[in-house]
Amino acid sequence: MKFNKINKIKVILLIGGILLLAFFFYKLGGDALELIQTNFNLKYLLIYMAITIFAIAPLVWRWQVILRGYKKHISFLKLLKIQLAGYAVSYSTPSARIGGEPLRIYMLKKECGVDYKTGSVSVILDRYMELLGTILLGIVGLGILLFIPEITLEFKFVAAILILISLAIVLIFYYRLNKSKGFFSDLFSIFLGKKKLKKLSKTLEDIDSRMSYFIIHHKKEFFLSFLFYLMSGFLFLIEFKYLLLSFGIGTNLLEIILIVVVLGAANFIPIPMALGSLEAGQSALFHILKNNAGIGFALSLVHRIRGITISLIGFLIIIKFSSKDLIKKRN
Repeated sequence: MKFNKINKIKVILLIGGILLLAFFFYKLGGDALELIQTNFNLKYLLIYMAITIFAIAPLVWRWQVILRGYKKHISFLKLLKIQLAGYAVSYSTPSARIGGEPLRIYMLKKECGVDYKTGSVSVILDRYMELLGTILLGIVGLGILLFIPEITLEFKFVAAILILISLAIVLIFYYRLNKSKGFFSDLFSIFLGKKKLKKLSKTLEDIDSRMSYFIIHHKKEFFLSFLFYLMSGFLFLIEFKYLLLSFGIGTNLLEIILIVVVLGAANFIPIPMALGSLEAGQSALFHILKNNAGIGFALSLVHRIRGITISLIGFLIIIKFSSKDLIKKRN
């Protein structure tokens, strides 16, 4: 019954997202397309595309450094393919960008021979680095939001609470694992209870132990992987700078940070591809920043094309991997 209720909620959210997207396309689609056509700049678009392609590299290097901490030396190309496959699934599922993680772990086992526990730990740490960086950026964004009078006090309050909760989780996670106290075993015991946890207890304790080992004994790799996140975050900011310049819109650093913060908030709404929420967020933001919601909608359209293109590449990798895996099982 619970499973059916969850599915119904997902369907309702998906339909709501599609209707919201259709509404914004009806209201702002013409203005957005006219803006792109009138001010289109090929040079800036090519720079944007080049940065988009290169920005994937630090994400792979970040994961590669974490795996090396466990003495797993895997080539850049193999991890790139797995990363793109995971992105494709995450992008198309309502799971706040984490839907592709089980696939990454599975492909890491099949393609590179990394056991499931080590693979799981590496993916969790990889996501931890991303969450840590996102929260730091969110704090900066919140600081900017506080000085924008058009944004309601209620929204600022909710944003502050969410960031503080996320920051607390990140700090508790690091503190407990750095002291070898464990995190996931205690967390799951709260939600599942000790009886239900018996079957998973050894696995969770092993995962906690491996993560503590990395944080305590591989601080160099820990901070290096975080530096790679900062590199990817910087490139992500530059991406939006040149994306907006490609249709004639100049922006400053503070505005770009707000764009990324609003984008992150849209991704946490459980709708596949952030349908509707992406357009609503950016349109509202640019209505405040530039008094032109059409700019936000134009940005959303191009950014969505970017996401769909990368996802298509990822799904092609999944199809190739699945066919190889099926042939191996038959043989």
